[in-house]
Formats: sequence, C-alpha cells, structure tokens
Amino acid sequence: MKLVVDNALGASPLAGAWEKLLNHTGMGTSSSALLLIGAAGSLILFGLTKAIESASLMRWTDTGRTMVNQLGQAVLARVIRRSVIFHSRTPVGDLMNRIASDTWCVYRMVDSLGFALLQAACVITMMLWLMLQLNPKLAFIALITAPLTVSVSFLVGKPLHVAARKRREIESSIQAHLQQAITGISVVQAFGQEARELMRLRQNAEEMIRAQQKTALLTNLNTLGSGLVTTIGAGVVLWFGSHQVLAGSLSIGSLLVFLVYLTALQAQTRAIAEAYSNFRTSGANADRVCEMLDAPLEITAPANAPKLGETQGHVVMENVSFSYLPDQPVLKDISLEAKPGQTIALVGSTGAGKSTLVHLIPRFFDPTGGCVCIDGHDLRNVEVESVRRQISLVLQEPFLFPISVADNIALAKPGAARAEIEEAARIANADEYIRRLPDGYDTVIGERGNTLSGGERQRLSIARAVLRNAPILILDEPTSALDASTEHSLFEALDRLKAQRTTFIIAHRLSTVRQADCILVLKGGQIAERGQHEELMQRNGIYAQLQIGQTGKTEATK
Repeated sequence: MKLVVDNALGASPLAGAWEKLLNHTGMGTSSSALLLIGAAGSLILFGLTKAIESASLMRWTDTGRTMVNQLGQAVLARVIRRSVIFHSRTPVGDLMNRIASDTWCVYRMVDSLGFALLQAACVITMMLWLMLQLNPKLAFIALITAPLTVSVSFLVGKPLHVAARKRREIESSIQAHLQQAITGISVVQAFGQEARELMRLRQNAEEMIRAQQKTALLTNLNTLGSGLVTTIGAGVVLWFGSHQVLAGSLSIGSLLVFLVYLTALQAQTRAIAEAYSNFRTSGANADRVCEMLDAPLEITAPANAPKLGETQGHVVMENVSFSYLPDQPVLKDISLEAKPGQTIALVGSTGAGKSTLVHLIPRFFDPTGGCVCIDGHDLRNVEVESVRRQISLVLQEPFLFPISVADNIALAKPGAARAEIEEAARIANADEYIRRLPDGYDTVIGERGNTLSGGERQRLSIARAVLRNAPILILDEPTSALDASTEHSLFEALDRLKAQRTTFIIAHRLSTVRQADCILVLKGGQIAERGQHEELMQRNGIYAQLQIGQTGKTEATK
C-alpha cells in the first residue's frame, strides 16, 4: 500500500533497493508497473494467508473432533459404570446432553485458547514488529490500547460463566422432559396429558429464553466494550499520525499502512477477548462434564482385584442390610445360603425388598452392612465384570434393542455362532415364532421390542439367559404380566433353563414357587418365614395367608 500511495500515486522517489530490483527484472519504475506490483502483491499475500488458514483449520478440525469423540467415550464409559441407583435418579435426557453436547466444550475451549490464541499471538507479534519498524511512537500508543480491549472480557467473564451454566442446565431439563414425554407417549395419550406436557415445555422454553437473553446481554456488553476501546485507540493513533503527516515526519502511505497494521492488531486483540468469552461460556459445559468424570463410582473393586473364575453358584449372604436413603433401611440383617443347583424363591408384598435383595448378587449396588459371597469370595473384593459373567437375569420387563432378533439374543454372548443362538431360542420356546417373522432371526424389531408381544419379548430374554449359560440364574417376576397360557409355555422354558443352576426366583403368583428348595417370605425388609411349601403351609403364617388369598382355602391347604 505504501508503494502504491507514496510512489505510484505520489511523487516520492523509490528506495534505492526497490529501484535496482525493478530495473534488474525489467519491469521498470513507472506508475503502471508500481500499481501492478501492488495489486499482485496484495493477491499473493491474500492467497498465502487463506491457504495457511485453510490448512490449519482442516488439521485442527480433525484433531478437535477426535478430542470430542474421545471425551464423549470417556463420559459414556463413566456413565455406564454408575450404579442402578444413580440411573434411577438421573434423567436420561440430561445424560444424553452431557455426552452428546457438553463434550464439545473441549473443541471450543482448545479452539479458543489453543488454535485461535496461537494464531492471534503470531499475528500480534508480527504486527507490532512491523509497526515498530514503521513508527515507534505510534506503535507505543497502539500497544497501550491492546490490554484494555482484553480487560473488558475479564470483567464480564465470571457472570457470563454463571449465565451459561444456567442455560445449559435448562437445556438439559428440556431434553430430559422431551425424552420422558416421548418414551411415555402411551401414558400421555391415555390420560389426556398432551396439554400438560406442552405447558411444561412452554415453561421450560420461557426460562430458557430468559437465560439466553442474559447470556446475549453479557456477550454484547463484552463486544461493546471491546469495540469502544479499539475505536478510541484507532482515533488516537489517527490523530497523532495525522499531525506527523502535516509536520512532514510521516508520509500518507506510511500512515495508511500503519492503520492497516493497527486494524489487524486490533482484530486479533478482539479475537483474544472473544476467545476468553467463549472459554468462559464453554466452561459451563466443561463443569458438567467434569462433574460426571470426577464423581466417584458407587460400584468398584480394589486395585488389581482378582477375577472371579468359573463358579459352582454357591451364594451366601451374611447379615446383609441395605438403604437407598440414610436411616431408611430397605433390608435388615438378612442371612441366607443357596447351594449349587438349589432354587430359592422370594415372596412377599410389594416393597418388601425382594428385588433389592437379588440385585445385590450382580452388584447393581452393594450392601450397606454385611456381605454377599459367591463360592466363598466377597463380591466387593473381586472384579465387577467377572462377577456379572456368573449370572443370568430374566427380568419382568425385558429390554430389547432396535436390532435384529439374533443380535438381541447374542448380547449375552458376543460372537456366538448362529447355531448357538438358534439352539438357545429353541430351549426358550422362541424358535417357532421367530421363524414366522418377516426375516426370521434377521428381523429388526422395533424400539424397545414394541413390535413383539409381552410373551415373545420374554422368551427372547430367556433365550439370552440360556445362551449366557451362567451358573447363577435370577428370575425377577418373569411371568407376572402374562396370561396363563403364555405363562405355561414360558415355565416350560424356565424349567429347562433352571436345570443345574442356582436359581433365585421372585414371584407374586405363588403357584410358581411351590417346588422351590427354599421359600423366603420377606416382610419389612426382613425374612419373616423360610422353608419349603408344605412346611410353610403347616405353620399357617404369612405364606399360608398369601396362598389362601390367591387360591382359596381349599387349594391352599392341599
């Protein structure tokens, strides 16, 4: 620009080095040649700058997204290792938000304080050096205004972080609400709650708008402050520079070049200020990610804990107690023994602690008192995964994924051959109906298995347990929601599954537990009665009364 303004358009002579170079190349020193050189130089500089920026951006995008994926995997790994209690209290939508959205904080933060800051530092250093070479006095004035631009961002940084954190929490609340409403759509429609769900969404959205407005206000204040400082700085430089031009100590071209350098310097200074604001905003997301990563796992094993090898299925509970909340025990001083191959039945009213008791065996949570042992090993002293490999579960509400039937069964044994999967389905009385599906074992079932009936879903769950072939089997009310005909078919499969396995079965229909080796009657978190069916009926206690309530006195006394 200086070459164009001072030498091509003005009357200033060329510097000796420039004149020799142009004459040597044969271009000459005419105004047209100088204008051509100026235009070509600008295009070359623009092209080089954009090429460097594009190459840097592509490299950084690849690196940054890799960081996001790795952080997302780390958060997911942490989440799926949290206890059942944690997941029962934490909305799914909030967890999804932390994994899918909040993890992008690492990209934005490193982009702000890494890539952008490094680029800004390089440009600022170069501009200051050029400005000092051109005019030290004006460079000193420009240097004074640069820190003031950044200081504005530091003033609004903390309130911006707080506002951004509030906004992220509301966003997670909205996502959690949407997930719950869509998952429970049948209940929403059945009870006419569409208007209520819309009202809840509207309230959350209004709160979200208020939080967004506060964030936008603070961001605009930061932009306004930074812009005001840079404008005043440019005005001061222009005022002093103009006086130097009038005094003849500075050419117009030099002043214009200096102002170009100043604009570049201020742009990078504003970039640093903006990077800091982005850093504080992303810090709200980072806080939520760190909360998840730093939270202690509820279910752990000692360092270098041994693996629990193949077991016989000998389960012992000694003086076991458990509480979900302090001072509110669910289980109280329970002791029991299940020898290999035995069937232990647990009965009692709703809330007696039956499911809680059996969920201690796969360490979905740990007892607050006493211990649970398999083959003499305290489960807290061995590797968690190795404990769960010893157990098969058939739950009241089996969860199926929207993948093929074969893949759903194979979840129990990744890499299982198709022959093994089909054999497990035959044992579970599922093979016949599976082959009637459009694509047989390759049929992709609907979300949560909703394209199958309750009995069909449960038979797939039993097939999983068959394929797992673990020495301990837990049946948590597997037939309570089924009709009598379907229940009979399932019990044929369950009888085959229980063979030579230590089995714990929870059932409200007491007809399903009569053949158990030991029946435990729970009441108020304690074992009120224990024994076989005939023994308990003769005692005429809680178990006998439950039988009478279900079958009538005559049937109960048989």
